[in-house]
Amino acid sequence: MGQILAAPPFSSVLPGGEFPAIREHPPAHFVGLKKQVQGFWQQTPCDSWFTDAELGTAAFYKTLDEHRYRVHPRLRAAVGFEKFRGLRVLEIGCGCGSEAECFARAGAHYTAVDLTNAAVSVTQRRFQLAGLRGHFTQGDAEDLPFEDGSFDLVYSHGVLHHTPNTARALREVHRVLAPGGRAIVMLYHRDSFNYNVNLRVVRRLRAHLMRTKPGLWLVQKIWRESVQELQRHAELIRQDPSAYLDMQNMLNRNTDGPDNPLSQAFSRDSAKRLFLGFRAVTTDVMFWNPNWLPLLGNFLPRSVEEKLAARWGWHLWIYAQKATAECATCTESEYRSFPRRLGNAA
Repeated sequence: MGQILAAPPFSSVLPGGEFPAIREHPPAHFVGLKKQVQGFWQQTPCDSWFTDAELGTAAFYKTLDEHRYRVHPRLRAAVGFEKFRGLRVLEIGCGCGSEAECFARAGAHYTAVDLTNAAVSVTQRRFQLAGLRGHFTQGDAEDLPFEDGSFDLVYSHGVLHHTPNTARALREVHRVLAPGGRAIVMLYHRDSFNYNVNLRVVRRLRAHLMRTKPGLWLVQKIWRESVQELQRHAELIRQDPSAYLDMQNMLNRNTDGPDNPLSQAFSRDSAKRLFLGFRAVTTDVMFWNPNWLPLLGNFLPRSVEEKLAARWGWHLWIYAQKATAECATCTESEYRSFPRRLGNAA
């Protein structure tokens, strides 16, 4: 596919940090693109490719979680599930339910919304096997099917960079949060090693190798990715080399699979602009993949990986809070010193 058009700019913010009540219709090209996104994730629920166990079995969830928290060792601490006991939590994009189970076991009143019924079904099945309670619905992050002020936390990990209008989705996050409610969102990080070195340079050089059978064999030996996936990359390269090498397509096809229709990446500054209607906005960077350094990555000490992740990691975490009613017109410095109780907010 060609260049993805940028999402429309965030609407202006009203005094007191509130967003104007705008429910505009999305552009036609966004509608078509979103259908592609929905179709892709319907076929491949997030993370399901990391286990060979039968979908929906106890072994499936167990092996998936073992992989997830081994690859993302800081994830549990980054969320702080125990802080949300007794609170209303909405997760946008539940995938296969790894964090859903953590929230429910921590005592949160958990609700999942996902663009696909595949993710909703597989997460609901997880809760049935574990004897947990939750609410599950299929819906669009850009038009959430919930009343204003319905939740104390909205959590979304690696999802909102796949919707065409991320700005609109974050307006919806703000709308469904109660005053004082918190948002925890992970987006792909533009100022990362993955974006600026792996995708811009290494993966482009790799693409040239994959145009021949010996080159494809060499790529498989070095990166040890599935032969089927690499063959699909090679097919796309042969179809239209210049289109494949377009940076937007490099981002799409080399983040969540060769047929992924849309990924976006954000700098700290551009992410903060998406959260202009929120208060106390902070960011953190984490996650390093050894595969970004072919042949060398697996030999890096954990301490070096952690330092690289903290500076050039691929996951940009944004923490923000909706203004409380008592401090709707505070300045940012005043707001940061205002007592906040929800979820032990710092």
